[in-house]
Amino acid sequence: MKKLSVFLIAYSLSLANLYAQKTEPIYPLNLQPHEPEYYNTQATLWGQEVKKHPKDANTWENYYRAMRYSNKMNEHSPAADKKKIVENLVDDMEKNVPNSVEFYNCKVSLMGNTTKDTVEYIKLIKKGLSINPANPGLLESYIIYCEIYGHTDKLKELYTRLYNTNTFARGIEECDYNILMSLDKNAIVFVRGDNDTFPLRLLQEVKGIRTDVTVINTFMAKDIPAYTKRLLKEKNVTLADNILNAGSQADDEMDFIKKLVLAINNVSPQIPLFFDTFGNPQETFPDSLYCTGLAWKYSPTRMNNISRLKNNIENHFHLDYLDDASYHETGISAQLVEDLKTAYVTPFAILCKHYMEMSETNDRSEFYRNYVMKYAAKLGKEKEMEDFLQGKRGTL
Repeated sequence: MKKLSVFLIAYSLSLANLYAQKTEPIYPLNLQPHEPEYYNTQATLWGQEVKKHPKDANTWENYYRAMRYSNKMNEHSPAADKKKIVENLVDDMEKNVPNSVEFYNCKVSLMGNTTKDTVEYIKLIKKGLSINPANPGLLESYIIYCEIYGHTDKLKELYTRLYNTNTFARGIEECDYNILMSLDKNAIVFVRGDNDTFPLRLLQEVKGIRTDVTVINTFMAKDIPAYTKRLLKEKNVTLADNILNAGSQADDEMDFIKKLVLAINNVSPQIPLFFDTFGNPQETFPDSLYCTGLAWKYSPTRMNNISRLKNNIENHFHLDYLDDASYHETGISAQLVEDLKTAYVTPFAILCKHYMEMSETNDRSEFYRNYVMKYAAKLGKEKEMEDFLQGKRGTL
């Protein structure tokens, strides 16, 4: 196979479409996601820019992100080809913009947090942070390294530095605060994405909120047994190595997480187990999850969750930002904050239905109803929502 050049990227874009667009800063996918075509086009445009400005480190970093996200979303290209493209790109970065924080950030990102060369990995992180101690990408990589390998003594400092970068908007922080408020005391909560893991841990480490809760990222749990083992030890849970190591054979991390949850519940049934509301955990446990706010509690036996749900939302949640006309997110994560607000639809609909069944009408019930109907209208699902609220259908 011929070596893939970072300057020769084939995309089926019309010239008219390409020239009609301009380069835009490429932000982390978890904060500002776009459609695949956007990253395809931006990768081509930024590729042209690095050709014109090969000594501009910021241009290279935007090119790397656009290319990486484009490859990630392109299901048709072989994984080996996609990997080679970004490897060559980072090699060219090293030739053109060595010793730049952008190069170190991209190199660390390319290596990934499961790299076997941990010595080089942490060396690159520290070099980058010596140039810019507040680089969010490198701080996140350092935090993941410390979480994986148990360097807990560094976590408070690193999370504080990350918090001070204002990477996560208020709306993300408020959402994650409400996730924590949805959990029982001393719970374990399984989360999937960066927007769940980092803000939850920030609230714990920086603000001391719900430090009784153990947060386990499902992707890391699948790939890194030592990470899972350390976190379970916090709850005095010991599982056999063959259970912890089973993630490497699982096709999907949730297949592994299901076995892990069942194993934890078997040896320590007193520990409350939860999933955050994102990632469709109901698909994994269709008959064993109960909504308690912005989280779902695992229970192998039937439970009445209404009183707990009502107490969590009405006595512990931060909801002002949902109904505050003065709050308007304008940062890079504005759309993400708006998307996260849809997480409230299910718990609000359950409570609204409860109030209707009790023939209670108050400001809260009206707020819930107006909220869920607004989002139902956006999706063209008004009838389905009305049927649920009136008890004509069992699920949303």
